Amino acid sequence: YNNKINRNSMICGIGGGITTDIAAFAASTFKRGCRLVLISTTLLGMVDASVGGKTGINYSNIKNGIGSFYNAERIIINANFIKTQTDENYRDGFVEIVKMSFLPQSNLHNLLSEQQSIQEIIKEAIRTKVEICSNDPHDRSSRRLLNLGHTFGHVLESVSNYEISHGTAVAIGIRAAAKFSLQEGFITQEILKQIEERLDKYSLPVSFHSKYLPQISKIGKSILKQDKKADGKINLILFNGFQSLIIHRVDNSLEIIKTLCEFANV
Repeated sequence: YNNKINRNSMICGIGGGITTDIAAFAASTFKRGCRLVLISTTLLGMVDASVGGKTGINYSNIKNGIGSFYNAERIIINANFIKTQTDENYRDGFVEIVKMSFLPQSNLHNLLSEQQSIQEIIKEAIRTKVEICSNDPHDRSSRRLLNLGHTFGHVLESVSNYEISHGTAVAIGIRAAAKFSLQEGFITQEILKQIEERLDKYSLPVSFHSKYLPQISKIGKSILKQDKKADGKINLILFNGFQSLIIHRVDNSLEIIKTLCEFANV
């Protein structure tokens, strides 16, 4: 108020995913919504966090415990910002690109195989996410497929107090989802091998430190409760083909924890 900000004012979020999430959430709640522009400076923000209108902030130890759906009127992407990133931060964003390459409506697999420029890959990643979010703007059905690897990943992020980065957690989570898919009979051993080969091709993480196992055993179930629906089941995104995903309802969180623990190193 002291700065005379009103509903016609514009909030501009410049930075990575955390910054744009906070800016978008603030814009969605101030005066029930004011103008919003996002300028993403990380690969993760460019292909994921700033696209789709989903905002979220952690609250009371709950990841994205408070949030909203609010689209920016403009999202500005300049791939030159990527040059300022550390290798780890770049990999966090690249994991999301590889994740989207498993979606049937995406051409990312071909672009990655052809070693196209990062600019073209970013464009296709954004196109893929926009298409999915346009068909399911409030995350009720098909948009949930974008959560591949995230249910397992959220456990790793939480038990490590975010020492394990988002990209590392999701990469391991995708591997765990593929293993769980095999156990549930949705894919064959050959399909599992193909999925693992794609992840290995880009040197994505394969395991986490075993020091986190006690915490997973202790609080893993309570973390998963955050993802449970009214009927007590968890929507887990699994593979039912090499480039085909499904939403599978799981009522036994112990099986999820057990599968995740298999990816601890010794």
